[in-house]
Amino acid sequence: MVLAYVGLVGRLFYIQVIKAPYYIGKERELTVRRIVLPARRGTVYDRNGEKLAVTIDSCDISAQPALIDDKDDAASRIAEIMKCPKSKILDELSTDKKFVYLARGADISIGEAIKKARIQGVGFDRTTKRMYPNGTMACHVVGFTNVDGKGIEGIERSYDRELRGIDGFVIAEVDAKGRIIPGTKKRRIEPVDGEDLVLTIDATLQHSLEQQLAESCTKYQAAGASAVMIDPKTGEVLALANMPNYDPNRSSKSSAASRRNRAVTDLYEPGSTLKTITACAALEDKAITTTDTWYCHGSTTISGHVVRCSLHPPFMNGHGTVNVAKILKYSCNIGAAGMGFRLGKERLYRAEEAFGLYEKPGSGLPGEVAGWPDNWRTWSQVRLANIAFGQGIAVTPMQMARAYCAVANGGLMLRPYIIKEIHKPDGSIDQAFGPTIVRRVISTETASIVTRDLEGVVTEGTGKNADVPGYRVCGKTGSAQKAGPGGHGYGGGRVVASFAGFLPMSDPRIVLLVAVDEPKGSHFGATVAAPVFQGAAQNAMWRLKVPPDSPTTTPHPAKPKPAGHPKPKHDKQHNA
Repeated sequence: MVLAYVGLVGRLFYIQVIKAPYYIGKERELTVRRIVLPARRGTVYDRNGEKLAVTIDSCDISAQPALIDDKDDAASRIAEIMKCPKSKILDELSTDKKFVYLARGADISIGEAIKKARIQGVGFDRTTKRMYPNGTMACHVVGFTNVDGKGIEGIERSYDRELRGIDGFVIAEVDAKGRIIPGTKKRRIEPVDGEDLVLTIDATLQHSLEQQLAESCTKYQAAGASAVMIDPKTGEVLALANMPNYDPNRSSKSSAASRRNRAVTDLYEPGSTLKTITACAALEDKAITTTDTWYCHGSTTISGHVVRCSLHPPFMNGHGTVNVAKILKYSCNIGAAGMGFRLGKERLYRAEEAFGLYEKPGSGLPGEVAGWPDNWRTWSQVRLANIAFGQGIAVTPMQMARAYCAVANGGLMLRPYIIKEIHKPDGSIDQAFGPTIVRRVISTETASIVTRDLEGVVTEGTGKNADVPGYRVCGKTGSAQKAGPGGHGYGGGRVVASFAGFLPMSDPRIVLLVAVDEPKGSHFGATVAAPVFQGAAQNAMWRLKVPPDSPTTTPHPAKPKPAGHPKPKHDKQHNA
């Protein structure tokens, strides 16, 4: 017995003295916890204060399968509360894991019901989740977050650091169920909520543009479409739409094609809308004058290659004698090629470079790309001709809209931007953004000449379907064949139909580019894209309260429908 007591005392001494630091550490691991106090993610607003992304209270439902004796009964009760298949819950409870989530970001009422049911081994934690009140509207601009609140797409991704804030924490002792024991808090750091973003987007203009674009995609069974509306005086992006779209509230059920922001990520050949840039460059460099002429027979041969015009009544045998105004008005490829030859390879390339066609626009949206890198020294004569009228060069819709802004505002290249202000949690302004002039690309005189010619496109030429009653509209149609696999050949009849323009001519308030990919039934920008421009531009004039500037017509703008979201068909993906 003496030996037994000696051994017991020795063991107690070993545990309480020698191993004391080890067991104290173990005790703290079990009872002292660092509990995160999550910061509230900032709200995203449109320019007029409408909420586009908000954070709401929610809960995570979790379980400890080892503590649940009757898993079948527990699965039945949980499935009834959560309105989901019992088999799904039973699969989660049958795992060997010590801890599993049964639901993330569930409604608070579900968590309260779980608590009331008193199911052993099942509980819930209060948390928050992201919600997008307008569904699909502006989905490619705003983006979405994952279940852990991290920005994955759109503004949610590119401004994740500003939006997410800084989590706080509490260090305290907890009981066996993980509850804080009163009076044991050792340290508390309060969370710093995320900042709010005010976008340049106008929700009403956004809804109108999406509606018009969806209708065109449905009517012509297009593979996709993009549209960008910018204020040419400031560079503010007023609306940006893509089809197909998706609901960020259900992003996991969407396809990669529907989540792609085609307006900044997809390259396409601009076709005849690029003739405006060619005309600006040729006039600015004095390679041509407004009175210079070329003769169009409908086709011509350049270095053994036949180059054709896109002919339409009454010009089925060619456009005849054309000057700059008529080249734009009737979309004459032969005349545009003539302007390109007068400029030469290097000057045409430098002009396109100045108009931003080989650089990222810098809008703040993730995924922006620049045009194809190119070497003008390798251009053949036929390549020079093709590029002059918009084939063989690739741009994004955002780049093209930005280039037209320089024509509309008198020759200044601006940086487009999507964030208007960043607000601190207390509502004060942390950062404010405004116009940024990148460079001057053409003179006001050149811009004025080309602007006048672009008005002729709408009043007398191929862009009549873009006319907005009461306003002088300037614009250019485009229909560009798509290259085949590997960028070779233009067979297959696949086309991108587009229209780029601005209004009112006397004091431009919006620039709008519309590009519809692979429309069926018609491939002309005049019939597929110009009506989208007309409808969205008409609503924009009403929304912005822009007085009419046409002396001969009376405006009858349609009142835009309340902000919401259209429901187009989800079309197949394309590779532009």
